[in-house]
Amino acid sequence: MGYIKKNDLIMKIIFIWILLSFFNCSESNKEKYVSNQNITPSVNTNVQMTKFDIAKYEANIKKDPSYEGYAKDKDTYVKQYHIIKDGYVEETYTKSLVQNYVEEVITNRLRDIFTFDNTGTLQSVKHYFGNNLEIGKWEYYQNGAVVKTEDKDENYAFDLNKVLKYGKDKKVDFTKNGEISRSQSKKYNAYVWELNWNTGKMAGDGESYLFKKAILNGNTGAELSVTEYTLNPLAR
Repeated sequence: MGYIKKNDLIMKIIFIWILLSFFNCSESNKEKYVSNQNITPSVNTNVQMTKFDIAKYEANIKKDPSYEGYAKDKDTYVKQYHIIKDGYVEETYTKSLVQNYVEEVITNRLRDIFTFDNTGTLQSVKHYFGNNLEIGKWEYYQNGAVVKTEDKDENYAFDLNKVLKYGKDKKVDFTKNGEISRSQSKKYNAYVWELNWNTGKMAGDGESYLFKKAILNGNTGAELSVTEYTLNPLAR
């Protein structure tokens, strides 16, 4: 009987050790997965969205003339619309006037824009951060094959992900607020990032807020300039 109890104890210890090892491994993999998440979108090499579902789009418009898209999940909205041919005015959806169909997959401040021709065939895939910041690899298609690629990050070894990390270090989440732009600067003779954000601190007048502006080297991420200024967001 004593031998059985001892054996049971050993088996329980082994079982607990296996569980703990599995849990730690799972957590480690989870942390590794999260840390490797890339905010910059990349084009799916299989291009799953090769066709625009015109019939479904038309059915949605027929059901609701103000239809603009749908929520894919709690974080992602898919905006759908069409562009008519130049020189025409459209009062209601008219298929013969369509030049392009467009899907914008919007997640936080990221936008993946898929443009299709009037038959629903994929023409291009473009990526933006915010309203105007062009990022990632843009691809252009003919008959389902890539015929041209543009790398919008070509001159920025210090990429958007590193800029977002810089923001987090400064206690600002650029995926939710603040502004990011980039350009070729004659002043610094370099490709640069320009970051602007509200620090949340009130200025001396009690009405304005203290903002910061940082200029970063697009290749190294070095701070070329950091300045402060006041701004009243409610002022016109």
